[in-house]
Amino acid sequence: MKRLAGAVLALCVTAAGAAEKPGDFAYAMPVATEGGEAFYQVELPAALYRGVAHADLRDVRVFNAQNETVPHAIRPRAPGSSAAPETVRLPFFPLRGEPGREVEDLHVRVQKRSDGTVVDIRSGDKNAGRRHVTRGYLVDASHARQGIQALLFEWKTPREGFSGKVSIEGSDDLARWNTMVRDASLLDLEFGGHRLEKKRIDIRPPHYRYLRVSWPQSQKEIEFSAIRAEHVPAHMEPQRAWLTLSAPAAGKNPGEHEYEVGGAIPFDRLRVELPQANTVAQIQIFTRDKPSDEWRALASALVYRLRRDGSEVASPEIAVSGRSARTLLLRVDQRGGGIGSGAPAVYVGWLPQQLVFAARGEGPFRLAYGAHTAQAAAFPINSLLPGYGTDRQFAVKPAKLGEAVTLAGEKQRRAPIDYRRWILWMSLILGVAVVGLMAYRLFRQMARGQAEKPPPNART
Repeated sequence: MKRLAGAVLALCVTAAGAAEKPGDFAYAMPVATEGGEAFYQVELPAALYRGVAHADLRDVRVFNAQNETVPHAIRPRAPGSSAAPETVRLPFFPLRGEPGREVEDLHVRVQKRSDGTVVDIRSGDKNAGRRHVTRGYLVDASHARQGIQALLFEWKTPREGFSGKVSIEGSDDLARWNTMVRDASLLDLEFGGHRLEKKRIDIRPPHYRYLRVSWPQSQKEIEFSAIRAEHVPAHMEPQRAWLTLSAPAAGKNPGEHEYEVGGAIPFDRLRVELPQANTVAQIQIFTRDKPSDEWRALASALVYRLRRDGSEVASPEIAVSGRSARTLLLRVDQRGGGIGSGAPAVYVGWLPQQLVFAARGEGPFRLAYGAHTAQAAAFPINSLLPGYGTDRQFAVKPAKLGEAVTLAGEKQRRAPIDYRRWILWMSLILGVAVVGLMAYRLFRQMARGQAEKPPPNART
C-alpha cells in the first residue's frame, strides 16, 4: 500500500512539473512574423475570446517551432476620452434664391477680412422681384481652433415637430466644394410620451475653412438659430470591434429574447436594431455566464427606429460596463404592444486587446488557447517590454494571425473530473457506513445480552 501511494505521489509531482505543450490546449492560430524583431504583437480576435476557458485569458500561450512557451503580456486597452469635447459657436449666413434653384447655382457675393473670416454674404438671383427662399447656409468654420468632429444644430421646432435631411460640403476657397456628409438626418419629435432629438452630425476629415449646409428642394426650409462646432478631443475614442449575435431564442415570458455571446468577449457597447420601423420601446438587458446562474441587470435604455420624410433614424449605441458574459437577455416592455412581431438584432462591441510576445527561438510561432487547467502565465507589460510607456520603449512590430486550427479540442476547455474530491467523498461515505455498521452490531450485541440475562426475582 505504501509503495502504491508513493508511486501515485511521484506521478503527480512529475505531471505537475511537466512543461506545457500545444497539445494541452484546445485550439491554436499561426502567427505570421516578418523580420527578426525581438517583440511582436497581435490583436486578439473574437474567435479567441470564444475559445478560451477563462475570461481573464490565463489559458493563452505562445509557442515557438520547438514547442516551447515564450514570454508574453497583454497590453492594457487604450482608454477613451474622458473629458467632454469643447464646442464653439460658428457664424453662418443664409443662402437665398428662387424656389427650384440648386444651392450651387445661387449667385453669391462674399465679403471677407484679410484673415479669411467672412463678415458679410449676399445671395440671390438677378430677378430680385421674385420670391426668394432659404436654400442653405454658408458656415464660417475658420473660428474653430482645431479639427471639427461634429456640427451641433439648433432651430425653432414647429408645433408638429421636425424631421429632415441635410448635406454638408466643405471648401477652402469658396469656389470648389467637396461633399463631406450626404443626407444626414436631423430630428426633433415627440412620440408616445417620449421626446426624440438628433441635432448632431458627425464630420470626418479633411476639415475646411468654410462649410455649406443644404437640403433637398422638396423639403421645407430650416431656420437655424445656432450652429456649433464640436472640436476633436485630444484623445479620440478607440475603434471597437463588433460581433453580430446569433438569432435569439424565445425567453420564458412574452417580450424576452435570449442571445448567446458564445465566449468571454469583454464588450462595453451594445447596438439594438428593431425589426419594424416606427417603433419605440423601453428595454432591459440582463446577463449570466451559466444556465444555473441568476440573471444580473446590465442596462436599461430607450430604443427606437423611426421613419419620416423618407429618412430613418435609429437609437444610438448603449454604453455598458465592460465585462464578459456568455448569455444576454433582452426584455422588452410590453406596454403599447412592445415591438410587434420579430426579434431585435443585437450587436456587441469591445476594445480588442493586444498580446505582445518575445520572439525567442525559431519560428513559426503559434498562439494556443483553451485549457481549463491552465494557470496565469502572462507577464505585466512593463516587466516584459523594456521602457514601456516612455520615449525609450522597445519597438514592437505587428504580426498577423491565421485561421484557427483544432489541437486537443473542446475537451480541454471543460473542467476535468476531480478524482481527489470524489475519493474524499467516497471515503467519508464509507467511513460513515463503517461507523453505522459498528453501531448496529454493538446494538445487536447489547440487545442479545439483555435477552439472555434472567430476571432478578427468577428462582434457580
